[in-house]
Amino acid sequence: MTFKLLETQQLQDIQSEARLYEHQETGAKVLRLANDDSNKSFTIAFRTPPYSDNGIAHILEHSVLNGSKKYPSKEPFVELIKGSLNTFVNAMTFSDKTIYPVASTNEQDFQNLMSVYLDAVFQPNFRENPQILAQEGWHYHLENGEDDLIYKGVVYNEMKGANASPDRQLANLIQASLYPNTTYAVDSGGDPAAITDLTQEEFIAFHDKYYHPSNSLTILYGNLDEEVAFKQLAEYFDGMQKQSELVDLAIETTEPGQTDVVTTYSLSAGDNPTDKDYLALNWHVNEVTNTLDYFGLSILLDILFANNESPLKKALLDAEIGGDISFDYNEVGYVEALSIIAKFSSADRMDDFKRVVKETLEQLVEEGIPADLIEASLNKHLFHLKEAAISESNPRGVIYAIEALSTWLYNYSPYERLAFSEPLAQLKVLATEGYFEQLIARKLLNNPKQVAITLKAEPGKNDRQEAETLAQLKAYQNSLSEEAIQQLINETQALIVRQETPDSAENLAKIPRLTRDDLTTETSIKEIIPSDLFERTTFNHADEFTSGIDYLNLYLDLSDFAQEDFQALGLLTKLMGKMPTKNYSIAELQTQIDLNTGGINASVSVYENIHTGQITPYLVISGKALESSLDDLIRLMKEVLCHTDWHAERDIYQLLQSFISSFDRQIDFSSHSLAATRALSQVKISSRLSEQLSGLAQYRYLLDTRQQFNDHNEKALSDQLVALINKIINRQRIHALYVGDSQRVDVVKNKLHAAFNELPTSELANKTIFETGTLQKEAFITAQDVNYVAQAVDADGIVPYSGSANVLATLLRYDYLWNNIRVKGGAYGAMFQHNRSGSLALVSYRDPNITKTLEAYQEIPAYIRNLVTDEEELFKTIIGTLSNLDQPLSAYHRGIRSFNMKQNSVTEADIVQLKEEILATKTTDLTQLSDSFTKALANPATAIIGNKAQIEAIKDRFDTITELY
Repeated sequence: MTFKLLETQQLQDIQSEARLYEHQETGAKVLRLANDDSNKSFTIAFRTPPYSDNGIAHILEHSVLNGSKKYPSKEPFVELIKGSLNTFVNAMTFSDKTIYPVASTNEQDFQNLMSVYLDAVFQPNFRENPQILAQEGWHYHLENGEDDLIYKGVVYNEMKGANASPDRQLANLIQASLYPNTTYAVDSGGDPAAITDLTQEEFIAFHDKYYHPSNSLTILYGNLDEEVAFKQLAEYFDGMQKQSELVDLAIETTEPGQTDVVTTYSLSAGDNPTDKDYLALNWHVNEVTNTLDYFGLSILLDILFANNESPLKKALLDAEIGGDISFDYNEVGYVEALSIIAKFSSADRMDDFKRVVKETLEQLVEEGIPADLIEASLNKHLFHLKEAAISESNPRGVIYAIEALSTWLYNYSPYERLAFSEPLAQLKVLATEGYFEQLIARKLLNNPKQVAITLKAEPGKNDRQEAETLAQLKAYQNSLSEEAIQQLINETQALIVRQETPDSAENLAKIPRLTRDDLTTETSIKEIIPSDLFERTTFNHADEFTSGIDYLNLYLDLSDFAQEDFQALGLLTKLMGKMPTKNYSIAELQTQIDLNTGGINASVSVYENIHTGQITPYLVISGKALESSLDDLIRLMKEVLCHTDWHAERDIYQLLQSFISSFDRQIDFSSHSLAATRALSQVKISSRLSEQLSGLAQYRYLLDTRQQFNDHNEKALSDQLVALINKIINRQRIHALYVGDSQRVDVVKNKLHAAFNELPTSELANKTIFETGTLQKEAFITAQDVNYVAQAVDADGIVPYSGSANVLATLLRYDYLWNNIRVKGGAYGAMFQHNRSGSLALVSYRDPNITKTLEAYQEIPAYIRNLVTDEEELFKTIIGTLSNLDQPLSAYHRGIRSFNMKQNSVTEADIVQLKEEILATKTTDLTQLSDSFTKALANPATAIIGNKAQIEAIKDRFDTITELY
């Protein structure tokens, strides 16, 4: 055997046996995590320290998946998504490593995924084909002599979107300031201004240096065929020589060259910058080799910042340093940085910021941290770590691989983060000896490795920089000879030809795939077992093994609430569990929750009966606890529901600020979701309510409510919240879902009944007839350089929700939209949604275009009409479609799925029928849908979030244009 076993270790916390191997020729290390988990995973990682902001590691991560020696199709990655039963397939670039993880519950599929990924990283086609760098990284784009020269590239546009976020700008600045002259001082994702300096020669040299078995770390997880997996690794490792110089990522940290840094970020042009600065105090606090302090710092930060009454957060809010106070504990790589951040602040408050932090921390060291705060945080961390170890919602093997790499990458034990019980037990003992107070002194008060950063708001900065870039491109274009211009046109056209030319059947056939024998129409769905709770309300049970954890959700029927109530209900649920109550302050309530439960949360869920269209919204209070703590869980859920102090107006205002800050981040990173929901809200009632609860309408409501406070009219809000909660607290509204052991059903139901039986009861009013928004074309301007382009329709009764429609959805996502919006358009991605209620939505992500994307959406019916696919390609798409229906879920989420199906009137038979239809799909079934799509897309709702200049250039196409922030 070419792999030598170095050691074996039992990892009880993750129920695995760890076996560490070394490839004898190259020194490549392989960690085998053996257990009975059927969701097996493979992860290969490389140390890839970037040397500049040109994004080389990130672009390389994209490019290796664009064809390889054994699998030469243009994008095997996409073909895998289309035609695999994978439960996870991705690639990720970190500050100093790049990882390639895949997972599947099917052994043959797992072997196929592993084969494609190994060939991709070790034998990629980009080395011989510079068009791959041009497409994924950057290129000069000029289709004809009349056009203006532009930059184009998937990563180029991705990072234009990402780097427009002040949060990301701040994170990059923190790394650069704390760790100057190291690999962590540069942006591994890439700065668009530097991406355009990257050359093909640098690209190949980087791959030569870092993508070698000697520089790799591999993790094999789960119940897999070891002999086959090691044979696959040997195919690429054997015959390679060990690198003479191994990559060492450990660095010596020094005191930063600057202790105070001031710079700016962009607001929309014309926006008022007052009180929109960011202040950040930052420390280098740890190296990954110190596992005890890693867990200790995580717990300390929870103690200091968990809620608005936590010691340090409260002190900063009381001093009005900023509207929102947060922290970031960033595992940069070998080093770990801690930041305390004030948003909605002013640059002239920096001295006060430093003073309050210093004085508060000194007081905690002198007086000691309350023991119950420490115990509560320790309990919370241990609960969530143990719960994650039994969860199947995410491939555990991928999560564990990332945890192992966090130390293993630096030649330290890979087991440190996978054996968490011991350090947490140590911390419990050390807490009584002043450990956490000493941690404050060591890591913060007496730590010279710190820097203060002020990020000032500058209206129109991005617009100015974009104008400068375009001017530079124009000047460059004007400087070129006719021959050079023609060369750029030829290169652009050649790239377009490559992008538009389909892969040959021969190349596609080389990608391994499953057979019909690997597929099944069976499901893992269990029926919900209903019984009576109160008069006309139901106790629902999902029978699942949950390792001694009770999962309990309360559902309070809101179907008779007025539609105009739902924005306030969105705020109300955000506040629940974060406000003082009759019996507890905010800090006391959070301590009680952390000591006795795994968490209590509130939200609103909206259900739609697929047969009648009936809309039923519920206020949902969800909680979880060990079986021994069920009484405490129910007691605290009741405390949150029935005894919250809605007149604590100061607390509401502080929380409002944090909710708005969270929304700002959502706009920066998830505008595609906001745009899609906004478009759908114009055509679907359920989406209209969701938009009011958590979309752009909710964002506007939060901003208006903050202004209401600023105008000293806060009592009106408190009175409204009290009126809403008084209406909600009604025994006839309360339904429940219990996910857990069937033998505990009577115990849980009886305790629930006893706790809530005293609530007032009254008949519910008639159900409200909810309405959609107005069909229109909307645009929302932000400070971003890219766009998120959404269109939506109600396709109920037009496009059937059938097996063939699901297969077509897979083709639209991974063929039509991928090629037209991402590959040719340069966007980071595009998505297509079609569900049983008839909701149909299209949305692009970090998109440099608007008009071209809208045109691509309108060409979908023609694509369907002219669709030609052979039997093999169609079957591959069928596999990928079935995969989307069968992702592994945790016990809790299996219960939630079953309950949601019941509420929407979807049965297991419906799922089986859908699978049978998918398996029976023919090409003619797909092409016959073209007329349905023509009709559905004839008059869509439109919502676009994005760049001001691009939106205003086509302003006549919109009914409304709104400055978002």
